[in-house]
Amino acid sequence: MQFLSLRLLLSMSFLKQQFVHSTCPGGLVGDRKKVKSASFSIYAEDIWKTIKENKDLDLPSIKVMVATFRCEAIAEEKLKCFTSNKEDVQAGPVPGFGEDVTSILETYMTLR
Repeated sequence: MQFLSLRLLLSMSFLKQQFVHSTCPGGLVGDRKKVKSASFSIYAEDIWKTIKENKDLDLPSIKVMVATFRCEAIAEEKLKCFTSNKEDVQAGPVPGFGEDVTSILETYMTLR
């Protein structure tokens, strides 16, 4: 996950530099001509097309970014739950735990 985060940060830095130097030849914005509101959507689409076609950025798809974010959030949540239970485990064995689990397993294993 750290590699993906580092790669994303580097890609964002590269993209930022392209915007900062956008009036240079080959920049994303070009000569910063004034764009009429009627043609703004076409202009924005052209900019986005340029960003997507830039192979140096190698941006992951939106689905991959969302999935990565969700997986990291779920993993952090599960780790917090696991570490919070560590104190409970160190407290010692729970009386009657084996019988309770056995009866639960038998109940659910026989239901088909």
